[in-house]
Amino acid sequence: MGTLRLLLALAVVAAHAGPAFGWQWLSMTEGPRSVQAFYAVSGFYMTLVLHEKYVGPGAYGVFLRARLLRLYPLYAVVAAATVALGLLAQAAGAAPFGPLARWEAAGATLPALDAAALLASNALLLGQDALCFAALDPAGSGLAWHANALAEAQPAWQFMLVPQAWTVCVEFTFYVVAPLMVRRPIWLLAGLALLSYAARAATIRAFGIGWDPWTYRFFPFELAHFLLGALACRAYFVLRARALLWRPLCLCALAAAWALPSAARHLGDEAWKGWYGAPGLVPMLACLLPFVFAATRGSRADRAIGELSYPVYLVHFLCIDAVGAIDSPWLAAHRGEVVAAVSLALAAVLWRCVGAPLERRRAALASG
Repeated sequence: MGTLRLLLALAVVAAHAGPAFGWQWLSMTEGPRSVQAFYAVSGFYMTLVLHEKYVGPGAYGVFLRARLLRLYPLYAVVAAATVALGLLAQAAGAAPFGPLARWEAAGATLPALDAAALLASNALLLGQDALCFAALDPAGSGLAWHANALAEAQPAWQFMLVPQAWTVCVEFTFYVVAPLMVRRPIWLLAGLALLSYAARAATIRAFGIGWDPWTYRFFPFELAHFLLGALACRAYFVLRARALLWRPLCLCALAAAWALPSAARHLGDEAWKGWYGAPGLVPMLACLLPFVFAATRGSRADRAIGELSYPVYLVHFLCIDAVGAIDSPWLAAHRGEVVAAVSLALAAVLWRCVGAPLERRRAALASG
């Protein structure tokens, strides 16, 4: 499923930077839909490894350490690079550079505890999803919680060095609860998924809060998407045991899954979102995942492609900020393709220099 993961990451890049060459079909699905689709993929993978790799006494702690080793070092490198490049840009007299410019403009007015909380969240990758529900009070009293924080003049996420990393916090919340859930009976997983969807729909319809961040950043509502991936993995186990993962069927499902990010905008998702605040893309993709995994599990090339998805996702906002700081009309006109290409190149370097060595350590950790 590596190519699918990279396609979803590139869809997020296109949502933030614009499609390459202005070709709208390359923008694929919206960023929120891609993130929620990735939740389902993550639910599938975590269920797989928790059934086949992390079993026995002490497995819970080993699993969490392995996930931290996978997520945090790459994040820390990108956050540090953001600070370093921002300081270099300011020293060179370039245009204000992303979050550093916002810290310079408003950081001195922050109360000490609020500034410490924001700095700790940046340093430790903790609570960034919660900060999507906070903004600076215009009266200068620091951070305050808002039902529609992203519509405020200065939402708290603008002080994040890697603004999109809030999704990593949502993911890690799932990792914490996944070992306690994904081995449970299928009926219980399905019930929890339905309960999560029902809570989303009831809350949105009762309180009229059908906007970001409630529609894809609030973990209790997003748990359903992870659990759809978990259910897809459980279906994979059943299909594998009964030898029903026929190769032609798996290849057709793979082609459909690759096409789905581009086709989702034509599938009437707005009707789904208006009713219960989540895209129909995720249930459709979850149905394909058992076959997609069966089609690609033996492909080293697909695995290598997939390893680029997380670093591409992490680094693309830095590339967007860098293009803005350079302040070149040509770069601005070609931002979509430049950001996508540079993000891919930097992701390859990050994986080679940081990710791959850590992957060997993770493998050693999992093997005991």
